Amino acid sequence: MRIFYLFIFFLSSCNYNKYIVSYNGYPKAPDYRLERNWVSSPKKPIPLPKNYIDNSKSHSSNLDVFYIYPTMYYDGYNGNLWNADTEDEKLNEKIRKLPVNLQASIFSGIADVYSPLYRQLFYDALGFHISNEYLSDLILDKSRVDDYLYSKDKIYEDENLKLFNFENDKLRYFAKEANDVAYNDIRRAFIEYFNEKNNGKKFIIASHSQGSYHAVRLLNELIFKRKDMREKLLLSYLPGMPIEDVFDEIDECKNPVEVDCFLSWNTFGKGYIPFFYNDKVTASNPISFINDSRISDLQSHKGILLPNFFQLMKYKLFRSRINTIKLKREGSLQVQSENGTLQVKNINMPFPINKLYDWKDYHIGDYNLFWLNIRENLKLRLEKNLD
Repeated sequence: MRIFYLFIFFLSSCNYNKYIVSYNGYPKAPDYRLERNWVSSPKKPIPLPKNYIDNSKSHSSNLDVFYIYPTMYYDGYNGNLWNADTEDEKLNEKIRKLPVNLQASIFSGIADVYSPLYRQLFYDALGFHISNEYLSDLILDKSRVDDYLYSKDKIYEDENLKLFNFENDKLRYFAKEANDVAYNDIRRAFIEYFNEKNNGKKFIIASHSQGSYHAVRLLNELIFKRKDMREKLLLSYLPGMPIEDVFDEIDECKNPVEVDCFLSWNTFGKGYIPFFYNDKVTASNPISFINDSRISDLQSHKGILLPNFFQLMKYKLFRSRINTIKLKREGSLQVQSENGTLQVKNINMPFPINKLYDWKDYHIGDYNLFWLNIRENLKLRLEKNLD
């Protein structure tokens, strides 16, 4: 059983002043009995897109979603903590406005969505930790020395990891401890959710990126080991991390109506396939939801959820709020599962808008590029299996 979580991706435009890497302990642990430590819950519903007419049947009486958001904390340099502070309201607002509204909104109105704030590991240290997990596995296998040397060179040529290296035992220890802090918050939050809020309902695990990294561990180390939890698990969405042969309990979903399975994909373009991807990595197709290598039909793509161009530019330049997101551009994308990646094969948009979406790495859009496809497919799965 192996899982390859290596990921030297996300937004390549991020820049840091990296002259000091330090570690100063942990922020205060969140108490999940308190509503303020949940970024979404039935008391904090997630808004739907402004132009979306919701005719979804609500399953909230018998279905929950436990959502784990991706990396939003980038400030672990220059003496700052390696873990996010869940009492940082500026960060929490960013989490609400971006991943929660752009990703977890898929489930809003269909199920009750619970999402805990957690002391996530900062961006580069997570990459360092995951890379070192992978290299540690390789170095223990004498038959894979060449793989180790090749992978080490490829990993540490990445600009974001220049201040880290595999031989730095102190930083490796710090990164592992910081990662465990993040995971244990998720574990505590899920136990509180299951014991006090679930009330015997089925649940879905949904996550992205760092969230998926912790979600896989949560499934293997807790949910699959407890019969009462395992029998309530309906489906798992785990995009944003390359996953290979990770579960004994469940397999990849093979068709659009299956449950008791998982979906995972990592979206790239222009034939870009990172070196650690291969045909053993799960690459679900979030347009067709069929486990094959065919290109999806253009007319099957139902739209992209995004802020308008001016809001996005204002956010990028001035960090101004994103208040309105809309579902747009139906029939814009064709995708294909290839060598463990989800490849964007066609962008059907007029010039120059098509150039705005012509990227090498679509990691940030793994959910919202396919927002309505995922939502309508979930409704189909529930109609066939939960009603």
